[in-house]
Amino acid sequence: MPELRPIPTSRFYLEVDGLTDKMVKKVDGIKFEGQTAGHEKPLASTKDGKTLWQTTSAGFEQNPNLTIETYLCEGDTDWYNWMKQTMPKSEGGDGAWSSARKNGSLVAYDSEDNEVMRWDFTNAWLKSYKVSDFSADSKDLATETLEMVLEQINRVT
Repeated sequence: MPELRPIPTSRFYLEVDGLTDKMVKKVDGIKFEGQTAGHEKPLASTKDGKTLWQTTSAGFEQNPNLTIETYLCEGDTDWYNWMKQTMPKSEGGDGAWSSARKNGSLVAYDSEDNEVMRWDFTNAWLKSYKVSDFSADSKDLATETLEMVLEQINRVT
């Protein structure tokens, strides 16, 4: 049996087409939630009064989302500009939703800097964008929080 080595959650990199070398503070939300069908009521009653039930997979409830938190850096508007590209023109955006979708990867590293896990995603676009609160008594660094919708995500290693 191979030796099991836990993976540190603090060693990762997020790659997104055209958005590289970003200071990403946090990534969360890789979640798949399946739907089921047929389990709501019995299918039939059979010999000896036995009730037949069936549960079947009905695909996924929604596309997986990925939420990232990055540090807001002076002069870097890449994340905001990407979000603006996908917004409708009627809402102040560029109206380029279909052409602005991006591919990328979330990569995890072990404590020796070796890539040990990778999830590749396709056709991502930004669903929401939020800037941290500003406060005169805060000691925190400013962040951007973005939620991406992923049309597909696969763990490849």
